[in-house]
Amino acid sequence: MAEKIVSVIIPVYNIREYVGDCIKSALNQTYKDIEIILVDDGATDGSGAICDEYAKEDPRVKVIHKENGGLMSAWSTGVKEAEGRYALFIDGDDWIDERMVEELLKYASPDRDFKEIVSSNYIIEKKNEKRKEAHGAAPGVYEGEKLAELRTRLLGEERRPVIMSRCMKLISRQLILDNLRYLEYSIRMAEDVNIMLPCLLDADRLTILEDCYFYHYRTIGDSMSHGFNRKLLDNIKLDYDTFLGIMQDKAVANGKEQMDREYVRLLFVVMKNALRASDENVVKLVKDIFGQGDIAELVKTTPVSVSEKSNQLIYYGMKHPVTPVIIMIKMILSAFDKVTAG
Repeated sequence: MAEKIVSVIIPVYNIREYVGDCIKSALNQTYKDIEIILVDDGATDGSGAICDEYAKEDPRVKVIHKENGGLMSAWSTGVKEAEGRYALFIDGDDWIDERMVEELLKYASPDRDFKEIVSSNYIIEKKNEKRKEAHGAAPGVYEGEKLAELRTRLLGEERRPVIMSRCMKLISRQLILDNLRYLEYSIRMAEDVNIMLPCLLDADRLTILEDCYFYHYRTIGDSMSHGFNRKLLDNIKLDYDTFLGIMQDKAVANGKEQMDREYVRLLFVVMKNALRASDENVVKLVKDIFGQGDIAELVKTTPVSVSEKSNQLIYYGMKHPVTPVIIMIKMILSAFDKVTAG
């Protein structure tokens, strides 16, 4: 097979209802000279068989069947098997516009040794809502000093300058291969940061397109937690150690400062999860986490900016984990959940 410029990599696991739309969106690209790698991560609902049917119909499609290993294992397997100069990821329940590959390639370097990332924006697709999401940084080309400045604030910001999803982007495949050694397969929160952080720190150039909402992110089901997930804290600590290690290895001068702020922001998720718990002594739970020890000290000594009113309330509770404050915030959060659910 002649060398392909773009390898479209689609992890597939138990998404029978949606995977056909995803694959079709890749097959229907106006730029045709691509390879499409479907990684069946041990699906048990027939999704893998659907992948095989598409492979029979189009020679550009290759299917890899593997034991279940999680999302990170699936997409990294696809990268290793791919042949394209660039990787473009689509999660199997999402889809892309038909001109996405063609439009992103217009901004790619002709130099095959050049390591770069070209990114569009995306649309969140809910059952009754569509919402556009864009990078925090202004559209444009980032290289040299401009890219170096961006690297000082990749993490720890209220609105990240670069959306850290591996999707919606053309990424030089060699850039990914060079950084697979940083993958921590136990991570279950902020997984994509694990690969996008080192890639952004190594890239020769980052291009952020204006508008270009080519990627459609489908949200499925009720993600609201009704019990405290005790693994959250362990996973956030694993994120911290893993990402800080990457920052230090890449000699990011303010890496620890970024990661301390990022840790505090990730703790917002823990606080919300604890306050929504219906099967716990919530007051005791919040006090145990935020009332003393390393977490309390970090929240106290690492201020972060918060503009969203709901998060301001959560942040106040993290900084003042006393009984009346916890009860008040839980009541407000419960009322908000009832309104939005109805």
